[in-house]
Parts: sequence; C-alpha cells; structure tokens
Amino acid sequence: MGEKTLDTAAEPGRRKPRRAVIIAAVVAAAVVAGGLGTWFVLSRPAGVQRADVVRLDKERAILDNSMNLYDPLVTRFSVRLTNVMSETAGQEAQDTVLSQDGDLLKRESGINRDRLDRMGSSPAVQEQEISEAYNRFKENYGAVIAYNDQLAVNTAKVTQSLGGPCAPLHSSLNVGSETYSEDYVKGADACLTAVGAAKDGTDADTTELLTSVEGIIRGQRDKQQEVLDAKDDFERTAKRTLAGLAMLEINDALKTAETKYEGTATEKYTQLINNANESNKAFESALRKRTDQFDASGKDGE
Repeated sequence: MGEKTLDTAAEPGRRKPRRAVIIAAVVAAAVVAGGLGTWFVLSRPAGVQRADVVRLDKERAILDNSMNLYDPLVTRFSVRLTNVMSETAGQEAQDTVLSQDGDLLKRESGINRDRLDRMGSSPAVQEQEISEAYNRFKENYGAVIAYNDQLAVNTAKVTQSLGGPCAPLHSSLNVGSETYSEDYVKGADACLTAVGAAKDGTDADTTELLTSVEGIIRGQRDKQQEVLDAKDDFERTAKRTLAGLAMLEINDALKTAETKYEGTATEKYTQLINNANESNKAFESALRKRTDQFDASGKDGE
C-alpha cells in the first residue's frame, strides 16, 4: 500500500516535465514561425522592384481584357429577358433570367472592382508617376463598371415595363373591336402602373424615357376613356375618330423618345470608354517606362 501510494504521488511529477517540454516546443514553433514570417518580410529588397512593375502591368492587362466581357454579357441578358417577356413565360421564367444573368453581371463587376483595389496595394504604386496613372485608370475603369451595373438595372426595368404590360397596347389589341376603347384603357392602366414602378432605381436618362412614354400612353388612354364616357352614339363616334387620329401619331412619339434615349446613352458610354482607353494607355506607358529604366540600369530593384 505504501509503495503504491508513493508511486501514485510521483506520477504527476514525472508527467510535468513532459508537459513542459510539449508547451516549450509549441512556443518555440510559434517563435520560429514568427521569425520566419519576419525573415520573409525583412528579406524582401527595399524599394520598388522590377517584378512589382511587371506584375502590376499584368494585372492591368487582365482587367482591361476582362472589361471586354461586359458588352456580350449585357446583350445576352437583354435578349434573354426580352425573349422571356415576349413569350409570356411567366414571372418564374423572368426571375430565372434575372437571377442567372443578372448575378453573372454582378459577379463580374465584383471581380473587377476587387482587382482594381488590389492593384492599389502594389509597391509600384508608391512611385508618383505610376500612382497618378493608376488613380486615373481606377477612376475611369470604375466609372465603366458602375455604368454597366446601372445598365443592367435599366435594361431589366425597361424590358419588364415597356416590353411587358405596355407591349400589347400597340401590337395585339384589335382596333376594330367594339371593346377596343375599354381594352385599351384597361391595358394602359396596367402599363402606367408598371412604368411608374420601373422608375425606381433607374438613372436620370432612363427615368426621362419612362416619363416620356408614360405621358404618351396616358394621353391616349384619356382619349379612349372619353370614348367610353360619351353620352350618345354621335359623340362616341366623334371621340373615337379623334382617338384614332391621335393613335396615328403615337408611334412617332414613342420612336422619338426612344431615339433620344439611345443617342444620349451611346454618347455617354462612348465617352466613358474613350476615357478608360486613354487612361489605360497612360498607365501602360508609365509602367513600361519604369521597366525600361530597370533594364537600362541593369538592376531589378532600388
């Protein structure tokens, strides 16, 4: 009994050194890891290196190429959504296009924004000439990204309203039907509701387009309502004639609004692209100039 008691009491004492060794090893490993990390940081040559400039130039080229994906992605989004609307496939099909193609556009924007920001952490951006060129590049490419984000919203809003409830007003309604005026008023009310809702989230130019269409449709809707409110057949015939004459002008009015919108959008986008291209050339030139300086000196760093 006594020996067993002594052995039992001695076991914790024998385990303690082993535990101390394990703890010491863990601490030592942490110190070594920290030391290695410090060594890697300290072992990096001071100043901007040629490799930094080359790496930044590659990032610039990758981003520039990636930006070329936007146009086909937006076109695909617009075509698919328009097809779904024309096929009256239902809200579920519309939501599928909005989630799949819309999310793809959002992911592409996010990737490019992250790349733009990451480029700013390059050691090469510490130099003034490169820094100034990068900042212009980031500003102009960021503007294109923002424009395309808004374009996706505008495309969805316009397609779902003008290509949705508004479309039958001047395509499938039977002008010779006895119920034409009633059908038009009913369809116009649905159209105006959709157009009003579509303005939420659109930019100023798209809002102006929707407001113009809204005014055109409302004017024709009110004329058809006058036909319904006529007191007798003579007045009804007169009102129907006036509404019919106004209908002849409605397509021209809609075309004018559409042409103005497309012209403004094209002009703005062209300017954004020109600005981006110019800043890209300037950024590339600044980076190439720096690599040439490294090559001329025969050194890879400061």
